[in-house]
Amino acid sequence: MFLKNLIFKPNLIAFYKTDNKYKLLNEQYKKNKIIFSETKEFESIKDLRQYINSVTEDNPQTYVSSFIASQNQGIVPSCDKHKYKELGIDIENIKIVCINNKYSFYTTLYELMETKKQYPFIDFLYSVFAIIDKSSTLRHNSLYILSTENFSYILIYKDHIPVFGDIFEIKEETNEEEDIEDISDMDIVEDFDETLDEDIENIEEPETEENENIEHFNIESKIIEHIKTALKEYYENGGDFIEKIFIFDTIGIEENITEMINDEIFIESTINKIDILKTINEISRKNV
Repeated sequence: MFLKNLIFKPNLIAFYKTDNKYKLLNEQYKKNKIIFSETKEFESIKDLRQYINSVTEDNPQTYVSSFIASQNQGIVPSCDKHKYKELGIDIENIKIVCINNKYSFYTTLYELMETKKQYPFIDFLYSVFAIIDKSSTLRHNSLYILSTENFSYILIYKDHIPVFGDIFEIKEETNEEEDIEDISDMDIVEDFDETLDEDIENIEEPETEENENIEHFNIESKIIEHIKTALKEYYENGGDFIEKIFIFDTIGIEENITEMINDEIFIESTINKIDILKTINEISRKNV
């Protein structure tokens, strides 16, 4: 009984980087109940690493997870490597994760290596499409779009299987020089888990609410253009008519985007907030 009480309860830490900070969620479960939860934000990778190290020192059973945020990933509606070859995807330079023997997510080995070099403390690294897949409900002739500060991630379902994925850039990524630790390429592959500026004269004032509204309108317009582009490609390749659009919001998209979509695309849509960090931890719970 004494030894049983000494057993650590795993800490699940999920994090990801936004434009200028790192967002983190640290959770601990007992059976299916959360017994500890803490959210943090850090300005630098150094502060992020120090926090994770402190948690790991207190609890060796700490598992750190994140998702691939770049465009170096995709989906294939099959687990068969011959299907990848048919699509012209070089299977020698990618990591494939099969889901339920029906479809798969993939990313480049280069992306895995670069991510692991930057964040050597990561235990589980997921495709962003896995987050959408975990949160999706209606899986027939439906389009899901997950919007973050930098990208729009689109996943289209037909007959309960994702058959089309695309990623669009909202803002240009900035390359910041941060501490990178040496790690071998083989370790990286083995550690990967299956799973508008305007000129304004004579005005020197802080950003106004009107300017914020203009920026939001531009984001909503970009998201709609991304949906249009994805639908165009999907239909050109013989895709069935999309009956519903689901928007997963992490950045405060205006609710009237659903009206804009209905007016421009004539497809019913809904918008819902999504907690990326909590979703990541829910996925990780199955791997711990």
